[in-house]
Amino acid sequence: MTLAYAVCSVSVMPLRAEPSHRAEQVSQLLFGERMEVLAEEKNGWLQVRCEWDDYEGWVKKGQVAIITYKEYRKPLHYYNTGITDLVQVEHGHFLLSPGSSLFLMKRRDIKWGAKEYSFKGRKVALKQIEASAEGLRAYSKLFAGSPYQWGGRSLMGLDCSGFTQVVYKLLNTRIPRDASQQALIGETVDFLQEVRCGDLAFFDNEEGRINHVGILLNDHTIIHATETSGCVVTDPIDNGGIISKQLRMRTHKLRLIKRVF
Repeated sequence: MTLAYAVCSVSVMPLRAEPSHRAEQVSQLLFGERMEVLAEEKNGWLQVRCEWDDYEGWVKKGQVAIITYKEYRKPLHYYNTGITDLVQVEHGHFLLSPGSSLFLMKRRDIKWGAKEYSFKGRKVALKQIEASAEGLRAYSKLFAGSPYQWGGRSLMGLDCSGFTQVVYKLLNTRIPRDASQQALIGETVDFLQEVRCGDLAFFDNEEGRINHVGILLNDHTIIHATETSGCVVTDPIDNGGIISKQLRMRTHKLRLIKRVF
């Protein structure tokens, strides 16, 4: 049952497995991303379902703006695309991560309930986005060097599937949140030599479970957010998997390749 509708009103908001700051961060919401409120705890925690990917978890009430169902249903028109973009508020300003949703923005102003913002930076209109190899290279490299962070989806920290999801969001393409979920969509590419820029490569562990994903730039290069290197890096790939340039060793075993667009 949906109790209310809300939008993330801070740069990056943790989505936690339980209503506690000590709980695992399972994902993040970026500024302007919408959610349904499913439950509320007395200590200011909200259980929410994310509009972008249906992920569920707990967030702090002070980091969202409550909106009406009519507002919630309105279409999104713009994403931000710069790494120095910011939002001005009455008491200061904060930076935005690329792929944040400029929801209900008119000219440069945003208003959600009593909260008001002014956007300063680069934006792209969704109706003008075309999924292309050039766009994918440009957007994926915005995050080069960003630190690895479990559950992260922002410039300040990403995990492997958070990275692929946000890059695809910038191309106005929805994909699921987790690597194992992402592996279930798209068309299988049978051979590494047949890949196109933007295909997703998936990797498994010793138990055969998919535990990693990255974006192929060509048939011998992959960009990915990796715990082993600690950040978003570009590495060589062959039929056996990823070979870390930094560690000079094979770090991930290739399982399958999928084409989303």
